[in-house]
Amino acid sequence: MRIERLENEGRCELLLRGELRLEDARALFEQVLSEDCTQVVLDFSACEVEDRALSALADLVNGAHVQLAVRGLRERQFRLLEYLGAARPLGA
Repeated sequence: MRIERLENEGRCELLLRGELRLEDARALFEQVLSEDCTQVVLDFSACEVEDRALSALADLVNGAHVQLAVRGLRERQFRLLEYLGAARPLGA
């Protein structure tokens, strides 16, 4: 997985490329935590996402009470996040 970072007016967008696998979830989470932006957006539009990786990422984010927006996920992936306790972001 590769991450392309864009920043515009205090908003960081992390564009994910390739495949997000279970072993990548913690590294992605740590990248989100290291961002010094008012809003972080994870863009999965160009990324294949393993359900296990999404589950692990949701657990990490919820445990740290990190607010972020996501885009580019399939409807069933959004439902998985909701099932795991993550809120669906506005405009998703």
